[in-house]
Amino acid sequence: MFFGNLHGQTTSTGALIGVALDPSGAVLPGVAIRLVNEVTAATASATTDAEGRFGFPLLQPGDYEIQASTPGSSALISGANIKINVTETLHLELHLRLATVIQNIKVSAESSMVQTDSSALGQVVYETAVDNLPLVTRNFAQITGLSPGVVTGVYNAGELGVGGTALSQIANSNDGIYVHGARSYDNNFQLDGISVNDVQGSAAGSGGIPIPNPDSIQEFKVQTGLYDAGYGRYGGANVSLITKTGSNSFHGTAFEFLRNEVLNANDFFLNLAGQPRPVLKQNQFGFALGGPIQKENLLFFGSYQGTRQVNALAAGQSRTACAASLTEPPLTSDRTSAALGEMFAGRTGAHGATAINSDGSNINPAAPALVNFKLPDGTFLISTPQTVDPTKKLVEEQSF
Repeated sequence: MFFGNLHGQTTSTGALIGVALDPSGAVLPGVAIRLVNEVTAATASATTDAEGRFGFPLLQPGDYEIQASTPGSSALISGANIKINVTETLHLELHLRLATVIQNIKVSAESSMVQTDSSALGQVVYETAVDNLPLVTRNFAQITGLSPGVVTGVYNAGELGVGGTALSQIANSNDGIYVHGARSYDNNFQLDGISVNDVQGSAAGSGGIPIPNPDSIQEFKVQTGLYDAGYGRYGGANVSLITKTGSNSFHGTAFEFLRNEVLNANDFFLNLAGQPRPVLKQNQFGFALGGPIQKENLLFFGSYQGTRQVNALAAGQSRTACAASLTEPPLTSDRTSAALGEMFAGRTGAHGATAINSDGSNINPAAPALVNFKLPDGTFLISTPQTVDPTKKLVEEQSF
């Protein structure tokens, strides 16, 4: 199968439209317009039509320099601070000064506070905000609440990378982003223009949405309503996230974030009971690096974040409720079917019948096998008694 030229549309880009004018305000046809990406040096060109208008669709978000010249004359402008935002269209008027000597004129343009091209509601958050605002778990989802109508929470550091429930689409989950009262599973997520929605979004096996570490984020936008047909399938927010790209010079960062119980205040009631602070040791470390392999032709960018977390509950704070309720005595070292039957005798099933015989004869063989399973050190996997001491629980994670 063969195809000719194919034209597509992506949700990870912005656009620029404008008009070229002379000093009197008359339109200028035939003006050559050139855009240069200030990071990658990628270029795009267009020529104004009979009405002096030009347009650049499908631009990678970022800062651009704009240049304009008229054939056969020496009119030239060049400028910076042309910022293209994801999903937005920037309007620009270029006022060219016709002269016999080439002149350089600095121009700048910023996105209008009111987007007249689209009725979509939303706000762009740039990497400066992601870098400078406190992120207790280094999860950008915490600051999606900067957009009006968005309610979010603080998520566990272990949910970075694969997402967990930090951007949950699980139907019965209490986690995620809530926009104008919609549930978290109503949201649509785009990463560099690619849909990353969980195909099991309404199932208990949901893995959540991929979450890149903050050092790899260029910008993101949360559209909260009235967006166009380019963002379908979901009735909640549309979250478009753009990751960084390499540039023609090497840039990189390295980081280490530390949390430790010795730096924390103890809970008032734990102090009152003479209990120590719960164990908490968390290290988040990594780097981000970008640069050229071949300038202006082949660039790279990569990042890594490692998370090491050791935590525990306070001593005696909880007890594992194996199959019995917390009001029942804990398991003993005698874990035969007969002993289990005696413990659970008298229980009734969903339809009122006896669930477990007193001699344990109708207990599923898998249950005694589980409660009798021992660790290499000879202790039961399900301990006796079932109490939680401040033993260390390790969480280890790598995110690329």
